[in-house]
Formats: sequence, structure tokens, C-alpha cells
Amino acid sequence: MSFFVGLAAAVLGNVVIGAGQCLQKYALNRLQRDWDAQQAALLETGSSTGRSQAVAYASAIDMRARGASVSRGAPAGGGRVAAARGPRARYTSKLWVLGLALNYAGEACGNAVALSYLSAAVVAPIGIVAVLVNVVLAERLLGERVSSNQRFGFSVIVAGVACILLVAPRGAGADDATGFVRMVQASGLVRVFCALYAVQALLVWVLRTGRQSLYLYVAVAAVFGTMSVMVSKLMTMYLRLRLAFAALPNPADVAVYGAGAAVGARAVTLPRVLLVLAMCVSVVGQESFRQQALGRYPVMQFQPVFFAAYNVVATLTGLVLFRELRGWAHALVFFSAFSLGIALIAYGSRFLQKARSVGLPSHIKLHKENLLKSQ
Repeated sequence: MSFFVGLAAAVLGNVVIGAGQCLQKYALNRLQRDWDAQQAALLETGSSTGRSQAVAYASAIDMRARGASVSRGAPAGGGRVAAARGPRARYTSKLWVLGLALNYAGEACGNAVALSYLSAAVVAPIGIVAVLVNVVLAERLLGERVSSNQRFGFSVIVAGVACILLVAPRGAGADDATGFVRMVQASGLVRVFCALYAVQALLVWVLRTGRQSLYLYVAVAAVFGTMSVMVSKLMTMYLRLRLAFAALPNPADVAVYGAGAAVGARAVTLPRVLLVLAMCVSVVGQESFRQQALGRYPVMQFQPVFFAAYNVVATLTGLVLFRELRGWAHALVFFSAFSLGIALIAYGSRFLQKARSVGLPSHIKLHKENLLKSQ
């Protein structure tokens, strides 16, 4: 019964997340339309400032259409004119903020609850539901076209997810207080999190030195997402079991002090503060680097690769922390099917990798050549 409760929570949570992502996309499209209308108005004024900004905007859009990256405020048009600032920041849109709130509501009320009943190896692949809901809503409500190649790619990805779900561990790792405490003690939580933070620090340092690539952003976002999943699983399992076992010690105290000392720990301890801090840093870090990646790469490039990487890192970390595999036979079957599933997800992602070109707005396209000649 608990398996189906967790499964329902994960599916419903990801439906909400997919709707939130579609709402964010709608908000960004609206900000872009407003900006296009402003550029059209500037063209009509005929002023030198308006014409210069329109030329800069047209040049920037042309570069984006060719696949080149354009930074806000960077020179455009051969360095003669500073590029227009672009649409308003996304966080100024109430609809975008509402979509972001729906994302986190789906995570908190859906995936977090599911993690208290299910393995991360089950919850992480179910994230494909959010991707599919987003695609369907974007096609029906935003008028986005999904090509036959992309449909095939999504079908292959779903097949890969099904391979993983068929052999994934069903339980959460512990069903009572004693089992939970033993699981946390045996998990090596401190060592695993120290290793994850060391890897993360190295990846962020590489990004900050200017060696930026899609796969670096994917790796950083996937590791941050994995850390938030592990903390969410520990805390939601703890809260669920504590309803039945009031004396259950906090998992952070158990991991640092041991089960005996954790029972008599104070209400506020350093391990508990660090656990909450780790959760906050993970959530903010994942969202920050995910948004940076989406600002540099098309969503059809970033999202499938991130989904595959996140599944690999989150699933393997969960298996290491919570010892969810039942013997060598189960491990052999799981890793065989898991490898096949990830291979299918990677293969399906190839059909989604072609970036959609950014079309030049019609009002800019009609006047661009005359404007350039008049400069």
C-alpha cells in the first residue's frame, strides 16, 4: 500500500511541476512579445536612439539564430552600438514567479512525500512525467510544435524510464524507528556529503574559470539536485516515522553523534543546522545553475541531458547511502536494466538535441537592411 501512496504522490507532484514549467515558459514568451512591441514602437519613432537600439536588437537576434551566445550589454553591430538590454528580468513577472512556486509545491508536496515511501531510484525517473506534461501543455496551449523526431525521442526516453522502474527497489529503506536509525548509522552520510561537496566545489570552480559547457552545467545542477533529494528523503522519512515513534532521534544527530548520544540531544544542534543549510544551498544552487544553463542553451538541449545525469547521480547516491539492493543477484539485475535504461534515455535525447533557431521578429526583419544602410 505504501508503494502506491508514494507512486501517486510522485506522479501528482510531477504533474504540478510540469504545469508550473509551462506557465514559466508562457510568462517568458509574454515578456518577449512585450519587448518586441517596444522595438516596433522605437522603429516607428525614427529617432537615432530608437534606430540604434533596434539595429542592436536585430543583430543580437541574428546571432542567437545562428547559435552564437549573446551577453546582455555586449557590443553589437561591430562594436558601434551597445546591444539593447532585452526583455524585463523573468522574476519581475508574476506569472513566472507563480510557475516557480508551482514547481516547488510539486517538489515539496509530491516528490518529497514520495521519497518517504519510495527509493530515489523510483522517484527520480518519474520526473519524466513533468517533462511530458510540459511538452503536451506547451503544444496545446502555447502553440509549440513537437516534431515527429522529438516524439520518437520522448518515446525512447519513456522506454528507458520503464526499464529502470521495473527493477528499482520498491521500499524507502526503513519502515520502523529501529530500522531507520540503523540505516542512518550505516549510511556514511557525512562522508558521502563531504565527497559530493568536494566534487561540486571543483565543478563550480571550473565553471567560474570560464570553461563553460552544457555538460558542466548539467553536472553541477545534477549534483545539487541529488543532495536536495537525499536530504528530503531523510527528513520526510524522519517526520513520517516520528508520528508513530515520538522519541525517534534526528538523522543528522545520529549520523554525527551516534544513536545513543542523539536520543538526548538538544532541540537545536550543529548537525541539524548544517542539514537545513545543506538543503537550502542545494535548492538554491540547483535552481541558479539550471536557470543559467537555460539562458545559454535551448531547453531541448539541456533538459534531456540533465534528466539522464540527474537519474544516474541520484539513483547511485541513494543506493550507496541507504543500502537498498538485496544481494548480488538483485544488484546484477538492477544495474543491467539501469544501464539499458540510461542508454535508451541518452539515445532518445539525441532526437531532442537540435536547438530550435530563434526567428527574427517580423517588424525587425522588414526594416533591418534599411536601418543598417542608414547608420
